[in-house]
Amino acid sequence: MTVRPRRPHPAHRALALPVAGGLLVVALAVGVILATAAVLDAGSGAIRRSDATPTTATSLAARDAAASSGATAMPAPHTTALTTLPGPGSGPLPSAPPDPVATMEASASPLSTPQPPAAVALDPPPAPGPFRMDLYREGTFVSELEPIWCVPAAMQTSINLMSSAPPDLTRATQRRLYALARQRSGRPLTGAGAEPEGWAAGLNELGYGPYAVSVARSRKTAIERAAVALRMTGRPVGILAWRGAHSWVMSGFAATADPAWTPAFEIEGIYVEDVWFPRVSDIWGPSRPPDSFYPMAKLPIDYLPWRRPTGRYPNKDGRFVLVLPVLPAAELGQPPPIE
Repeated sequence: MTVRPRRPHPAHRALALPVAGGLLVVALAVGVILATAAVLDAGSGAIRRSDATPTTATSLAARDAAASSGATAMPAPHTTALTTLPGPGSGPLPSAPPDPVATMEASASPLSTPQPPAAVALDPPPAPGPFRMDLYREGTFVSELEPIWCVPAAMQTSINLMSSAPPDLTRATQRRLYALARQRSGRPLTGAGAEPEGWAAGLNELGYGPYAVSVARSRKTAIERAAVALRMTGRPVGILAWRGAHSWVMSGFAATADPAWTPAFEIEGIYVEDVWFPRVSDIWGPSRPPDSFYPMAKLPIDYLPWRRPTGRYPNKDGRFVLVLPVLPAAELGQPPPIE
């Protein structure tokens, strides 16, 4: 059953976004509480790809067979030197801000279930039993219209999912989002692309937030955190796939139980919009169509720890990066302490 929440609210877990001096801190209580900022390599999307090979069931089956056999290790994406595109976004960028928050991956003790505000409730109400939700609507997907535009294409697809207006699939909008993401990426960029800070800050500036960048030490933790955030906010999640070189939109998930009902749940899989579709990467293989369901066992093919060949990123290297929707602190009261 496809479920679309009318109005997002917290249940037994909390997401918070205090803002101080331009720093975004995410407090997410799902048995773990963490906040972190991560950086997307300036060469995001600038990988060697082939547009000629069609997506086929056979090639997807080959990928899945490789995952099932345990052959999950993938080579780091090759990069191609790309010059800065002319036009919007190619001018001087703001100076790099201070490193926001040291990565906090400390596990917290199980928290008591906080009560949501009396005036609001999740739709559907939390209930026992298996749970599935998916925000995707036909016609909302936008493929990246240039090989380096995976971040703006993911932003555009996310906005289409969140907006009640007719979907905007235009190149002009994707170009403007690219310029915005670059200008808000926070660090001087060399070459083309944008960073996850620009993705989050761009959505915030356009009124679709709050979003913040989050990292996790394990894939399982990242996906559980993404599912809880999606359930509690009713907004899609950004996933940095291909070792940080590519952008996915996570629009839904299936779980053994509703995360709003109990912390004792397991994620069975996620619904993904891969903005590289319908192209094929000669490194990462074919991209699945919009709203494809990825079982957890298949995620290691594409969702691997961050590792960029162009530089080191202490807050992200070896970790799993998300662009996470969070609830405003005003809706949550005081966030629980971080242990």
